[in-house]
Amino acid sequence: MADVIVIGILVCVLALVIRGMLRGSVRTCSGECGSCGQVCSTPRLKLTPEQEAQLAELDKKSGVRP
Repeated sequence: MADVIVIGILVCVLALVIRGMLRGSVRTCSGECGSCGQVCSTPRLKLTPEQEAQLAELDKKSGVRP
């Protein structure tokens, strides 16, 4: 009896996943903010001009940016 319940739950979960894929509710971000909301809407760090100068100096010393 327990096996039937477990198999039933697995079938329901699989059906919901497939339904989500077919309806397009499972979304991925293609790099444009119009294609996804959460991924692109995360706030980015805002640096002050002094911090940007320090970052540029550190990048120059480490050779990351020419």
